Amino acid sequence: MEAPLIVIPPIINALITGLFAGVVLRQYLTRHRVYQLYWSIALCMAFIATLAYLFMIVLRPTSATGILLFRLYYVLGGVLMPAWLGMGSIALINKPWLVRLSQTLLFFLSLVGIAFTLDAHIDMQKLSQIAGTPGTGTLQTGPWLIPTIVLNTLGVVAIGGVAIYSGWQMLMQQKHLGGLRTRNVLWANVLILGGALLDAAAGTLARTLGLESAFWLIMAVGWIVLFAGVVLASQRPRTGSVPTKAPNHAHHANV
Repeated sequence: MEAPLIVIPPIINALITGLFAGVVLRQYLTRHRVYQLYWSIALCMAFIATLAYLFMIVLRPTSATGILLFRLYYVLGGVLMPAWLGMGSIALINKPWLVRLSQTLLFFLSLVGIAFTLDAHIDMQKLSQIAGTPGTGTLQTGPWLIPTIVLNTLGVVAIGGVAIYSGWQMLMQQKHLGGLRTRNVLWANVLILGGALLDAAAGTLARTLGLESAFWLIMAVGWIVLFAGVVLASQRPRTGSVPTKAPNHAHHANV
């Protein structure tokens, strides 16, 4: 096993994502909101990915088990998680046709991304030195890169798009959106987007500036910011408050 200091930041991330996943999953089991389901799935992905990384380090990355754990870490954390976060933001505004279309696209691209990533070639030399780093460049360039880029891009676009949409609704003086305060929806997605971009920046910094040792600490900050947005989105309107333009948006009350 590597020096204990190397695994402390990933352990911190595992604790953070595990706690956040538990909180959001509990909210979903209590309120049964679809957006909470997607966010809890995304957070569970991050938690399991971080655990896979930790066990991979403990069991030796280049062992047969270590290689499987690396692929699990990369599939859940690098390929799928951002897009499933974005799906939660889309479900937040409660447009059934958009949710169904996005679900179909998400499931298809997720299956393609999983298949290609599990089949991708691994640079064993880089894998042997992965401890304390995000593992950038460990998977050799191949078909897996296309669905990964598409899924990550769509995830960020979905979160940012919902933030823009809710901001526009505020300008139109619609105080409620999908049964939630429009202001909450706006700032929740701004925070979620900020956290997601910070997590994405952790990998970029590791790749371009050589700050691999700070990757997991930056990720931890990103998760905290993102979770603040999830909590804000879950705040309900006060009892008795009546959404403006109620006749045109009555179907939103079922979010």
